[in-house]
Amino acid sequence: MDLNMHLPTLLVTSVMINLLIGGMLWAIYHLRHRERCFLLWALACLTFVAGTALAVVNEITEAPGLMQFTVHLALGGSPLLLLAGIHALMQLPMAGTRGSSRFLYGASLLYLFGLVVSTGWDPVAARFLTALFSALVFSLAIYRLASIERKPRLPLRILQTLFGIHGTLMMAQVLVIAVSVTGSAPLDLHGLLKLILVNHLLLVSATAMALPLLAFTRAEQALVVLAERDGLTQLFNRRAFYREGNLAFEKAREDGSLITVLMIDLDHFKQINDRWGHATGDEVLRIVANLMKAELRDDDIIGRVGGEEFAAVLRNNNREAIEAVTGRLLQRIVEAGREVDGVPVHLSASIGGASLALEHAAFSDVMASADRALYQAKHNGRNRAEFVTASAAAKP
Repeated sequence: MDLNMHLPTLLVTSVMINLLIGGMLWAIYHLRHRERCFLLWALACLTFVAGTALAVVNEITEAPGLMQFTVHLALGGSPLLLLAGIHALMQLPMAGTRGSSRFLYGASLLYLFGLVVSTGWDPVAARFLTALFSALVFSLAIYRLASIERKPRLPLRILQTLFGIHGTLMMAQVLVIAVSVTGSAPLDLHGLLKLILVNHLLLVSATAMALPLLAFTRAEQALVVLAERDGLTQLFNRRAFYREGNLAFEKAREDGSLITVLMIDLDHFKQINDRWGHATGDEVLRIVANLMKAELRDDDIIGRVGGEEFAAVLRNNNREAIEAVTGRLLQRIVEAGREVDGVPVHLSASIGGASLALEHAAFSDVMASADRALYQAKHNGRNRAEFVTASAAAKP
């Protein structure tokens, strides 16, 4: 990298790129329902621009210590705003969780105190503190990104890499200043500043692309949830359940394995709505959905396929285990449904089950067999589970 590049040109280029990126993020903020993360990221760019511009003025005019303090306050505040934007994206307070906020507040107070003490008599010490504080904030941002449990992971890894490079660069500046102070080597701040600015131009451009990508993938995941999940229970809706069920059916046919389909219907649910109101009915549906998620395995497919109808695809091939699961589920529904929202609901459910058989040509055939078993459970007195055999499944 050529460190003989013209420093004023680098400064102007850095300012212009940050202005453009800040303007882009500001526009996205207004176009995307005023998401606070984009506002904070735009302010991070503009704060860096303000700090850089003030630094140039300070060099030209040899301004007093107050100007130096303002310069470093702006340059140190820029990564803070970047981190606050990540917290806003995660729907956390601006300073993060309780533990990280205490650490951040403590570090910020020490940084401010150090600036007040150093800017009046030693500008090099102020640069040292700003670089060290920036490296600390970027390290915290990397940690925060690692704690996000969200897919796809690619935008998160890109940002972690970029922040790691920038944090490393800040620490290099800290070490160079520390070595120069001890007298081990001469201090070339202009050369170091050129190196930092060149890398900053590359990093800020890449970060500007990665930050919206992270927010957009989050929005896409939210849209997928809205399209595939039942809003009340957060289970698969009917369309998504049939899609996943068809995939499980095809895989079972290819592997020669078995699947079992359960149809679950709440007994006398209309009477619950009519007598106790739809709010109680909705709470009943949520309770049953949570019980199903608790009793069934993580790789089972669970959906709400009708008003009070649920369905599940079990990959457990053990008939005794499946009957035990359905028995526990029925018992827990009765126990949880004795009283809901302070009213005696006396809830129960009926379950029909059918396992994959040779006569099933499609997933819908297995569903139809389970539905017939459900009808049999209703006919035999409700609050029970019935299973059809392979031969019975073939009957119309």
